[in-house]
Amino acid sequence: MSYQFKSARFIKTAILSKDYPVLRDLSGEILPEIAVAGRSNVGKSSLLNHLFQSRGLVKTSSKPGKTQALNFFTLDDELCFVDLPGYGYAKVPLNVRRKWGPMIQGYLENREQLKLLLFLFDIRRKPNEEDLQLMEWAHYRQLPTLLVLTKVDKVKQNEKKANTKTALEAFCVENLKKVHYSVTKNVGRKELMYMITEAMN
Repeated sequence: MSYQFKSARFIKTAILSKDYPVLRDLSGEILPEIAVAGRSNVGKSSLLNHLFQSRGLVKTSSKPGKTQALNFFTLDDELCFVDLPGYGYAKVPLNVRRKWGPMIQGYLENREQLKLLLFLFDIRRKPNEEDLQLMEWAHYRQLPTLLVLTKVDKVKQNEKKANTKTALEAFCVENLKKVHYSVTKNVGRKELMYMITEAMN
């Protein structure tokens, strides 16, 4: 199956599993889901808008940590993307952050239609404990994962190469597929579209 990546729609925001939508295609089959995860300031909203070619569909904010629930989107009525709350932002109230962990974990562990994880990681950073835990969990659960190295326009070519090597060594997952991405420079969209299509097939 090929996907056009042309028509994205926001479906709903949900916190509790009982409120998660069950989305189906025209034939009645439940849509496969792609979870999008990463640190609060990694650029998830900007990347999804760029991937969907839909300016403003996914709400962006100058304040990291604003997304505090799961946001569901459909693409071409054939795929569902689930934007997960970003983690690791200390200024979000502690009581809110404590709710994120169980909410995200519950979704990732129990959502049967979840087929792929897009793990967004800022190429300028080094993986921290939370990054490593998420990757380790995905590997343990045998959830297919694509590592999306974001903000590659912020580093020079030699830094890009060195930082990519550092991240891959830290995550230590055999045959981990990766793509370099920059929204501002329009880098990586076609490659990511191809990789998503390949993974879903």
